[in-house]
Amino acid sequence: MIKIVHIAMPLSGVGVYIKLLSENLNPNEFKNYIFCNKNDENLEIYDGNNQKVEEKHIDIYREINFFNDFKCYKQISELLKEVEPDLVHCHSAKAGIIGRLAALNLKIPSIYTPHAFSYLSAENTLKKLLFKSIEKSFKYSSSKILACSGSEYNRAIEELKFPTEKVLVWKNSINNVVQKKKVQFIEDLPKEYICTIGRPSYQKNTELLIETIYRAKKEISNIHLVILGIGLFSPSLQKVKNLIVKLNISKNVTLLEWVNREDSLSILENSLFFVSSSRYEGLSYAGLEALMFSKPGVLTDVDGNRDLIDNNINGFLVEANSNIFAKRIIELLNNRKLLFVMSEASKQKFETQFNIEKNIKLLEEIYKNLLE
Repeated sequence: MIKIVHIAMPLSGVGVYIKLLSENLNPNEFKNYIFCNKNDENLEIYDGNNQKVEEKHIDIYREINFFNDFKCYKQISELLKEVEPDLVHCHSAKAGIIGRLAALNLKIPSIYTPHAFSYLSAENTLKKLLFKSIEKSFKYSSSKILACSGSEYNRAIEELKFPTEKVLVWKNSINNVVQKKKVQFIEDLPKEYICTIGRPSYQKNTELLIETIYRAKKEISNIHLVILGIGLFSPSLQKVKNLIVKLNISKNVTLLEWVNREDSLSILENSLFFVSSSRYEGLSYAGLEALMFSKPGVLTDVDGNRDLIDNNINGFLVEANSNIFAKRIIELLNNRKLLFVMSEASKQKFETQFNIEKNIKLLEEIYKNLLE
C-alpha cells in the first residue's frame, strides 16, 4: 500500500482536485491522508471504498508570517514522522513551500501542484518578483512539479526554467455526470443565456465580462449572462454590482450568490455556451464541466483556458479586451450552425482528454514512478 500525504488548504479547485483523485485512485494500492487547517471549510473526502480520508490538522495561512509559517513547518514535520508516508503531494503556494521543505528535510519524495503559480495572482511588481523567485528556487531541489494542465507545464519549463525531468503533467479531470432533472432556477431564467462560474475577484476579472455584455447588448439587446459560483467571499462583488447598475444592464445579468452543485450543473447544462474572463487559471473545473456538457467557450487566452479551448474549433480564445470579447460572443450567438459544430467538438475534447475514469491510471503510474 502506497501512503500519500496531501498538504493543502482544500478550498475551491484544490479541494475538488484532492476529492476526485481520492475517489478514483485504486483504494487497494493507495491510501491518502490530508494535512489541512482545521478552520478551513473542507470538503468531505472519501476513497474508492467510501472510507473517509483521514485528516490531520495544521495551522496554515495564506499570509506570509515567519512565526506562523515556522510553527506550521514544525507541525507538518511531526505529522510526517507519525504517518511515515511514501510520498508527499503539496498543493498551491503556501503548502507547496512549507510542505516541500519539511519533506525534503525528512528525505521523503515530494511533488508540488501549483494550481496556477502564485506570482500570477500578485497585483504589484514587488510581490510578483518575490513569489516568482520562491517558485524558481525549488528547481534546485529533488522535488518535482506535477502540473495540472499543459499550459502550467509549459510555464514551469519556459518561464521558471525548470529542467524537463523535474516537471510532470496530469491534467485536471472529472467524472462524466448525467443530470436527471431540471431545477426551479431554470424556469426563472431567460430561455437562452450564457454562463460563467467563479467568484468576482482579481483572478476572474469579472468586470471585463460585465463590460463585454454591455458592448454585446448594443447588437443583441436580449443577451443574458448568468454568473454562478459567487460563494461567501467575493472580493470584487460590490464593484461588479456597481458596474452593472452604472452600465444599465441589470436586466441582462443574473448574479446567483448561492446555488448548490446540482442546481449549478443544471444551469450550466442548459446554457448556450460558457464564458471566462480570467487573468490566469490552473485548469478550471467549471470549464471542464462545460466541456462535459458539450458547451463551447469564449475564454481569455491564458494558462488553463488554452487547454480547454482549441481556438476556432470548440470555441474562441480572446484577448482581455471587451470589444474583441463581445465580437466573438455575438458571432457564436448569431451562428447556430457554428454553435452546434463547436458543441460537438467540446464533447469530443472532454472524452479524449479530461475524463478521469480514463486518466486516473496515468496518475497512478506517476505516483509509482516517483518512488522507484
